[in-house]
Amino acid sequence: MGHAELTELFLEKLQLELPPVALTFVEQPPPDVLVMGKEAPSFCTLWRWGENATFFASAEQHLGCLVGGMVSGYALKGEQLEEVTLLLDELCPADDLPPDKIEEVPKVEKRHAGAVYGPLWSCALEPDLVLVWANIVQVAVLQEVSSPVMWRGNPQGGVFPRPACSVLATALSFQKPAYSLGCVGMRAYTQVPPELSLLAIPGSALGQLEQGLRSIEDPQARMQVYYDRIHAAQQAQQGQGAHHG
Repeated sequence: MGHAELTELFLEKLQLELPPVALTFVEQPPPDVLVMGKEAPSFCTLWRWGENATFFASAEQHLGCLVGGMVSGYALKGEQLEEVTLLLDELCPADDLPPDKIEEVPKVEKRHAGAVYGPLWSCALEPDLVLVWANIVQVAVLQEVSSPVMWRGNPQGGVFPRPACSVLATALSFQKPAYSLGCVGMRAYTQVPPELSLLAIPGSALGQLEQGLRSIEDPQARMQVYYDRIHAAQQAQQGQGAHHG
């Protein structure tokens, strides 16, 4: 299946609000791809820009947020290392939680000098990752039809909070889709609706996910089942609160 057909399948079956984005790490800019001329304030900003245009971003253009630059696999030096250590401390401010450590944050290991971003439907390369913004119901439906791909056998459990960009490196490392609830920085830089979170899908998993999506004959009905369950749980919780009151 081509990338345009796969995009149509994602949008039709999951009823996504935002188009999937393809990300490919490369050692040099492809000859027919626009080289981005402006600076990005963060790694996650590039994901949103990739919804509307295909472009190459260099290593330096991933360093607007040093945490994102580090997760992207680019080397940090001197003051940059000191600053990223402070940023990781801010990500984990609670006294009862240990601070995140640089060596423990997942990083992209593939050798590359930059990355190509763009809408999945028009991607001419084989993507290393496909980024999907999804709500909990859409993820639940995807898990239902593709559970062996989504969660089983994923030694990291598949769901991550912060930093949100680390989910990309994790998905690449284990070649399994991984889901991030999103950190504060991701929310601020991307401005995605609050009900959406990030699903990172390695290119190697697209074939299995395609089969799962094709098996959904009644996407609206499946989603409605989950919405009904959420509503019923909320009603039950409200009833318990009234009873205790």
